Amino acid sequence: MSLEALTNHREYLSAHYLAEVLPGSLKKGLLTEWAAREKKGEPTPRMGLRGMRQAYFAAKSDRLELLESRAGDEPRLALTRKLHQEILAALGLTPERLTGSHLSIVEGWWADDTDEAGDADGAGRLLEPVEVEPREVITSCFDYASHLLTSDDPPRYVLILNGPVLTLADRHTWAEGRYLAANLDVAFGRNDTSPGGELDTIAALFGVDSLLPPEEGGDPQLAKVVDESRQHAVGVSSELRDGLRRSVELIANEVLDRLREQGINPVEVIEPKILTRDCLRYLYRILFLLYAEARPELGVLPVDAPEYISGYSMARLGEIVWRPLGGEQARRGLHLYQSLELLFRMVDQGYNPRGNQRIDEKTSEGKILRFEPMYSDLFRPNAIRYIGKNVDALDGADTRLRNATLYQVLRLLMLTSAKRRSRGRRSGGKLERGGFISYAQLGINQLGAVYEGLMSYTGFIATEELYEVAKGGDPKDGSWMIPASKVDEYPDEVFVTRENEITGVKERVKYAPGSFVYRLAGRDRQTSASYYTPQSLTEVTVQLALEYRLDQDGKKTPARELLDWTICEPALGSGAFLNEAINQVAAEYLRRRQEELGTRIDPDQYATELQKVKTYIALHNCYGVDLNETAVELAEVSIWLNVMHRGLKAPWFGLHLRRGNSLIGGRRQYYTPQQIKNKAWLTTAPADQ
Repeated sequence: MSLEALTNHREYLSAHYLAEVLPGSLKKGLLTEWAAREKKGEPTPRMGLRGMRQAYFAAKSDRLELLESRAGDEPRLALTRKLHQEILAALGLTPERLTGSHLSIVEGWWADDTDEAGDADGAGRLLEPVEVEPREVITSCFDYASHLLTSDDPPRYVLILNGPVLTLADRHTWAEGRYLAANLDVAFGRNDTSPGGELDTIAALFGVDSLLPPEEGGDPQLAKVVDESRQHAVGVSSELRDGLRRSVELIANEVLDRLREQGINPVEVIEPKILTRDCLRYLYRILFLLYAEARPELGVLPVDAPEYISGYSMARLGEIVWRPLGGEQARRGLHLYQSLELLFRMVDQGYNPRGNQRIDEKTSEGKILRFEPMYSDLFRPNAIRYIGKNVDALDGADTRLRNATLYQVLRLLMLTSAKRRSRGRRSGGKLERGGFISYAQLGINQLGAVYEGLMSYTGFIATEELYEVAKGGDPKDGSWMIPASKVDEYPDEVFVTRENEITGVKERVKYAPGSFVYRLAGRDRQTSASYYTPQSLTEVTVQLALEYRLDQDGKKTPARELLDWTICEPALGSGAFLNEAINQVAAEYLRRRQEELGTRIDPDQYATELQKVKTYIALHNCYGVDLNETAVELAEVSIWLNVMHRGLKAPWFGLHLRRGNSLIGGRRQYYTPQQIKNKAWLTTAPADQ
């Protein structure tokens, strides 16, 4: 289905979800409900939108006449207001339904497209300026929407009308630059009235049923759609976790194969633990760049520069791996590796950086590609010992990753696999096409779940042929490796299988001698307690802790005091609780500080100021401990991504996030080896040192 009239800016909804999942969801839900109402003669947004096409083109003709006659503002203003009222009525957003605080309407001048609607000096101006405070007047539609959404009692949605252009701002995503827009001029011109087509989709997303809660109560339909899109992202994160695990094996086995080609026995020079760490760090770099590229507002990468997109970006590599890989020469080439290495180096060391220098105002920034250096430990060349050219740790071997391997890795990290949406008796169900993973939708929590699922995995080099088995053949809760000699002793249903990418046939997962195996052993998860904490739990836990800590003994806690709190997560994992605490404490500080000063942060600057406060809290007040060394690295990356903002160098958490045991601590006391062997800690105090 083509949705040319719809703009999904910075993926308000996952692009894959919007194209592949939403149409089926609407047909089974809202569109079926509308069909039943229409049979009873009741109006629906779909009927209203289809019915006003002729009236719209009449209004468009009148506008052109006014422009040609150079009429003043008043006739054009009256015409635009009249069109807005007709659009709202068609969508069911009548004055009696707009009495609550869920939706605010903002009216601007007539725009011909979505770009014009964002022009604060042109069509993006309010029809009438609004005075929000003495001597402060807002003239821009987008600025006024930001003001409304950051007020003390904000609506969930603001619908901006610019003639035929509708822009929907959501309180939860507007600060990130993520929103929906629709151009009715394009939609009416295309006139796609097929069931579930373009007009139906616009009516479903912008109509009364989507933007306002039902009269009997509950959430608006759009909130459910957004939640479904987020859940789809969670499902994708599960797929991504498996892709990350498989990528570790792909990279590690490529390193082993490259060594063998150069006459080096991997067993003699490779430490599996270090190889595992190197593979993970290489993958963390890629995930970091994918996330940063999907969030332009962070200012980490120059994603607005055409030179970056066409010459360096992960999006460019995504277009390459979307297509089939060529012949043997292409498979053995190093283009993907060299492209990533160049990007890694530019991110770490910078390119044409400003530094502290002033840039001449006449300098054309658009002609200069700039990377400000991050100087991140993650991107330093010595952070990875076993992957590269002339590797010192491997007797000068060349272990650069060839295209064939990185092609598979990038596909696993960037693309969703095709799935069956429903079962058909003959066809096996309609195939839902795979698409690019939306890292804008995959927030810190989903990435944390991806990371944390790997904390209990271990890597080793197989000494004999092995098969993977698990309860019911599903390895999600752990699996075991059995030697080929014992295959006949196990029933078929316990063997883990994987679909062959070429034949489509499911085959048993097996490993040849000398292969690198990266797996979660059957009891490792239970014994390590490596389970990811869902956002719903972290949110309410931190919220209750704040309520208990704030405003005690009848005294209102001053904002400055929040910046002196010490926050510690004694079982760090990938930092789920720590990130949530940073988020809520920072938001509470800004709210209280604005109240104390009697001022309000400019809505356009609020998101940046919030990130700066989060950064301060993360760098100065947050601590974490975990027994798992990998967990500490994961937490550093996740907190870094959470607090990143334009101009921030890579933060260093080396003294605050540590590997250790938060239960016994790090006291200067000890037991002798014999006492440990005899379990003396049960009855004897340790000796002081």
